[in-house]
Amino acid sequence: MANSGRFGPRPTILLLAAALTYAGAGCSVVRRGPSGAPPPPEAAAADTPPPPLPVDKAPEDVIVAAWAEPSLLPSAGGQAQILVRLQKRGGLPFPGVQVRLRTSAGNLYSDGKVLVTDSAGRTRDRLTTRRSAHITLNAGGTVYRFRVPVAAPPSS
Repeated sequence: MANSGRFGPRPTILLLAAALTYAGAGCSVVRRGPSGAPPPPEAAAADTPPPPLPVDKAPEDVIVAAWAEPSLLPSAGGQAQILVRLQKRGGLPFPGVQVRLRTSAGNLYSDGKVLVTDSAGRTRDRLTTRRSAHITLNAGGTVYRFRVPVAAPPSS
């Protein structure tokens, strides 16, 4: 037999069958959305910042500061205020700039709609999530990203 050896007859076929059986164990049905494309995996979503949403470009460079209060959510998740402050070069507030936010996990109160900074160059949103989330914001064409972590569950 040409394909026999210490593993017995036809080890290539046996290895191929074992590989297919092993690979098949991880297979699943792929749901397709309305566009025909598969939906993004939910498990990987929290690890990857979402792409920015488009806004009107600001007439000059925007300096962005954004953060969450509280900066760490409890292990069960919860709500955090997302605060955004925009300034012009030199530190003056930048009013009237369009801002859009996206999250990798949970929901934003704005639901991706355009927000506009007030006379102090500020706007806010509210994140509700049970998992750590990456926030991506586009402020007048300047993209800024940060993470809002959820604490690890207490060990018993």
